[in-house]
Amino acid sequence: MEQDQLDARNAALRDQVEDMLAGLRKQTGELKAAQAEAANATGEAQSPDGQVSVAVNATGVVTSVRFAQSALLRTTPDRLGHLVVQTIQAAAAVAQAKSAAVLAPVRQGMPDLPDLFPGAPSLSALNPPVPLPGRGGQATAPVPHTPPARPRPRPQHPEEDEPLGSIMQRGYR
Repeated sequence: MEQDQLDARNAALRDQVEDMLAGLRKQTGELKAAQAEAANATGEAQSPDGQVSVAVNATGVVTSVRFAQSALLRTTPDRLGHLVVQTIQAAAAVAQAKSAAVLAPVRQGMPDLPDLFPGAPSLSALNPPVPLPGRGGQATAPVPHTPPARPRPRPQHPEEDEPLGSIMQRGYR
């Protein structure tokens, strides 16, 4: 090959590499923006009966729990606990769906390891999304009925049943 041909091929390869690097920079910028938006995603849900409302951040950490004024009057503590857990899960599913929706367009254009290195394991298969119950911000799983708690048996020794403050009044034994 003549020198002119080599120079032309080198220039073409250099242009191709520069185009690839520019595309990579663009994808990296889009990914960073999408990751920031996904990290700020929140989810909110309300129990089907409206007694519990919950907000979570992108990682599913609870940021707010609100109860209707009648929540403690209309239900048992166990049922309320189940409602809270289910509503938190539903809110986390909303936040997860928002994060996934923001990242989906960016992930579509990104190559996976097998695309770059044939035979390599897929990174997307190593980190599948965790399914959470709930749909559309509503807790969907039924709340199991729990019977009211039975009263604790009274202690056989009356001195064990004294109020805590009484020790201060009579001193140590």
